[in-house]
Amino acid sequence: MKKLILLFLVFCAFGACTIPGKSLQLVTNGKTEFQIILPRNASEEEVRAAVFLNKHILVMAGCEFPIVYSDSGWTDFSICISKNSAFSSADEFTIETNENQLIIQGGSGKGCIYAVSELLENYWGIQYYSPNYIRLPKTQHIELPNLKVKGHSPNTYRNVHGRFSEDEDYRDFHRLHIIDDMFAKGYYVHTFNKLVPWPVYFKEHPEYYAFMNGKHIIDQLCLSNPEVYQIVKEKLRTEMALQPDKKFWSVSQDDNFSFCHCEKCSSIIQEEGSASGPIIRFVNKIAEDFPDKIISTLAYQYSRQAPKVTKPNDNVQVMLCTIELNRGQAIEADERSASFLKDLEEWGKISNHIYLWDYTVDFAHSISPFPNLHTLQPNIQLFVNNSVTEHFQQSNTGVGHEMSELKSFLLAKLLWNPNAPVEKLTEQFTDGYYGAAGPWIRQYIYQLQREIIKSGEFLDIYGPPTLHQNTFLSSHNIDLYNAYFDEAEKAVAHFPELLLHVKTARMSLQYAIMEIGKTDMFGPRGWYKEVEGEFVADKAMVDVLEAFYQSGIACNSTAVNESGLTVEQYYHSTKRFIDVQVKGNKAFRKNVSAMPYPSQKYSNGELTYLTNGVRGANDYKVHWLGWEAKDFRLVIDLEKIEASSKVEISTLWDPKSWILHPLSVMCTVSIDGVNYDLIEIQQVTGVQQKEEINRLFVFKTSGKSFRYVQFDVVGTKKLFDWHPSAGGGSWVFVDEIVVR
Repeated sequence: MKKLILLFLVFCAFGACTIPGKSLQLVTNGKTEFQIILPRNASEEEVRAAVFLNKHILVMAGCEFPIVYSDSGWTDFSICISKNSAFSSADEFTIETNENQLIIQGGSGKGCIYAVSELLENYWGIQYYSPNYIRLPKTQHIELPNLKVKGHSPNTYRNVHGRFSEDEDYRDFHRLHIIDDMFAKGYYVHTFNKLVPWPVYFKEHPEYYAFMNGKHIIDQLCLSNPEVYQIVKEKLRTEMALQPDKKFWSVSQDDNFSFCHCEKCSSIIQEEGSASGPIIRFVNKIAEDFPDKIISTLAYQYSRQAPKVTKPNDNVQVMLCTIELNRGQAIEADERSASFLKDLEEWGKISNHIYLWDYTVDFAHSISPFPNLHTLQPNIQLFVNNSVTEHFQQSNTGVGHEMSELKSFLLAKLLWNPNAPVEKLTEQFTDGYYGAAGPWIRQYIYQLQREIIKSGEFLDIYGPPTLHQNTFLSSHNIDLYNAYFDEAEKAVAHFPELLLHVKTARMSLQYAIMEIGKTDMFGPRGWYKEVEGEFVADKAMVDVLEAFYQSGIACNSTAVNESGLTVEQYYHSTKRFIDVQVKGNKAFRKNVSAMPYPSQKYSNGELTYLTNGVRGANDYKVHWLGWEAKDFRLVIDLEKIEASSKVEISTLWDPKSWILHPLSVMCTVSIDGVNYDLIEIQQVTGVQQKEEINRLFVFKTSGKSFRYVQFDVVGTKKLFDWHPSAGGGSWVFVDEIVVR
């Protein structure tokens, strides 16, 4: 456990009442007369509260409170920890001092544990900035004023989903939950294929699955099929017997945009006015079979709109998701969120159990600047004001991710108390985590915030930083942010741990600089300068990459995106990207034809990207061209007959984005563009469950002369069985053609 030894101010939490009178001396000169008294048959939570308290007292003062199990009642010099069945909320707690007693009571859940976290944070100055960076003051004296404290939250489930909450101490300190606190293992969202697996049933019973475009597909279930209902019911009955203590079970759509259009399902959809209609009817039937369980389902993408006729049963949980929304503006203030606000209202009219799934992260670029801290409070307040008490905040809580420590901290505070003072908390956190650099970090945060509010632009949870290169990531703003970070680094130059925190935060800005530079490779913000007719790498940009890499290794940064791209992989792929293929490359800026043409979704389908001298790196949205579920041919015209030694072409592997390497690439060459000679056919064997992100196909031409180069690319066309969306159409992405 890392520790900061700091002076600290004691302040009382909301709901606390300090009573005039003698303070309670729990530890004096590193020794204690107090003992912890637990009920004889103490619950798991009561024991955890005692252990959690002792763990911190031991580090702070070097002593522990002996633990005694007794039902004889409270005694002098005792810390009494117990649940109180009279509390209406599972997480509610009270803390009271009485003569030589400290009395902690909690509700049926973790109330006792949260009472301990209240004492640790608000009376003894402990703070968990992250699981690995904790302020834990050393002292020989621990006391409490004469007080009476009550704590509770309007929210019964508070999940800030990410790496930090995996740590039990961090989680309990910040009063957070994880998925396993509520759901049966293996039954948290996207469970249709788990319940009725297509490899088992599809061949013999395609009618169990969604009907679309004149055929049955494996993407989703046909929920109007009575046999599907029977299979799901029996599967759940078996699974519930294995986890009898678990109350919440998900019966929910898989993660794609398909849904059944058979005659029966279409009729239900028309009657209900929403594709959620068949889902809610199906889930209600399952819920009737298991009245002592909660059956959870998604209101997500195509099913987000509430049905007009059918109401969810009382033991049905509706998971309402915000995935489509703008992250740069509070939901209620953004006219682009009108349809979601209507859906939130409509679900609220028919359901007594809404679980809100919100997104506060850029999945594709978790490390990139993502100014949404100002939206956290109004969004949580919106949900709470619409009777939402269960929250799943899918966030970027990983070391190296953009402001992840601060964002997780603020989300935890707001989920417990939606009216918490955000600006004050931000100041407290940044001063504690960044030391003297805190004011400069805040200037950076608030300048980003001002810029996105001024532009009003859409902040997408999959958007690259290049989308904002003319607004909050403009060249002028980047210079300003760099100046803030320069001052921040100077402020803590002699404090290595704090300096690393600052450099880790700066990785976000460095990432944006590098990604923007990739789209302007030879321009003013690019990686290269033209010197006497030759392209020379810009030393300042190379220095940014090296600093980014060194900081990432030093802080042990987590992956920079949802696909698991590590800092080291990013570093090497970027070095590959900036290794421009200009000098000696006979294909540089030559014309390429394609049959069929690539998708215009990516790089606008412009074939010039294939010969612009820049190899695509890890992001399929930058410099790559894509073909979906089809084979294709590329032909490059070198404009004259050339003798060459080798020909190269690159492909990409990103299975989370449905991108696989091709099955094979055939290279042929021609002098006249009519008659072609085979150079080689290269194949990719296996099912590609684990591959390199970039594959370079190199064809040796051994000095052969030709004008035209032709590539015939055979894709997998379908995702392999191991893929979560097996059977769906796969993509092939290619980039830079090089002829030497």
